[in-house]
Amino acid sequence: MRNGNPGFMTNLWQAPDRNAEDPWLANDPNAIQIPNEVKTVLLLGSDYRPELGYRTDVMLLVGLNTSTNEVHLISFPRDLWVNIPGLGEQRLNTAFPYGDWQLLSDTFAVNFGFRPDHYAMVDFQGFKHLIDVLDGIVVDVGEHMEDECHMNDSGWCVVEPGEVPMNSDEALWYVRARLNSSDFDRTRRAQEVIQAMAKKAFQPSEILNLDNVIRAIFRTVQTDMKFPDTILYALPASKFVNMDFTTYRLTPDDAVPGTTYGGASVLFPNYPAIREKLLQFYWIN
Repeated sequence: MRNGNPGFMTNLWQAPDRNAEDPWLANDPNAIQIPNEVKTVLLLGSDYRPELGYRTDVMLLVGLNTSTNEVHLISFPRDLWVNIPGLGEQRLNTAFPYGDWQLLSDTFAVNFGFRPDHYAMVDFQGFKHLIDVLDGIVVDVGEHMEDECHMNDSGWCVVEPGEVPMNSDEALWYVRARLNSSDFDRTRRAQEVIQAMAKKAFQPSEILNLDNVIRAIFRTVQTDMKFPDTILYALPASKFVNMDFTTYRLTPDDAVPGTTYGGASVLFPNYPAIREKLLQFYWIN
C-alpha cells in the first residue's frame, strides 16, 4: 500500500505517481496512472450470516473527480475468476473474507492495475438501516424486473421502469434478487440504488439530516475511512448529486461466462476490454 496517511487530504496533494512504491504496481507496465484529482471508494455489500460467514457479493467502485465535480461508477461482478495473491484462482468475492481489505486491494492491483483509495462494507441489516435513516429512497429503475420476494402473499414482485419509491425491505430485495436475473443485471440495480441513496442524502431538504446519515454510516458500515475523510468526500459529492452519474458495467464481452476445470460457473475477465472501461472510469480516455 502507499506510505503515509491514507486520508483524503494527503492523497489530494501527494506526488502524481501513486504507484511508485507499491509492491504490486511499481513495475507493472499495465498499472493505471490515476490522475491525482480522482479519489475512489469501493462499496462492498456483504451477505453475512452468523452460521455461514460472508462474501462480498456487491463490489461497486465510486470515483470522485475533485477537479470537475463529476462522479463515475463501475461495478465488478462477484463471479469474476481472478488471481488472488497467495490463493490462486478464485472468485473475486472471496478475497475479502480470506484476507480482509489488504488482500482485496492486492487482488485489484494484481488483476486490474489499480488500488481503490478506500472501502466501505455493509451487510443486509446495515444497508436497511441506512435506507431507514433516509426515510426511503426513489430509485430510477431502468428496466422491467420481476423475481420472487417475501413482501406480498403471491411471493412474486414486479418493478417497471421509472421512478419507484422503495423502503428498506424493497431496496434490499431489488439489489439482491437473483432467481430470475443475472450477475450483470444485479450490478445495474446496485448502481441505481446507490445513486438513489446519494441523491436523497444530498438533496436540499435532507441537508439537516446529513449528520445523521454520516453517523449512521459509522454505526453500520465497516470502513478504513475516518470521520473527517467521510466529510471531505461528502462535500464535493454534494455538488453533483442532482446530475446523472456516469455508470460503467461489465458486459458478457468483458466478463465471459464459462466453467472452470472444477465445474464452477464463473466469469472469465477479458482484461484488455476491462482496462479500456477503467481508463474511461478514471477520466484517462
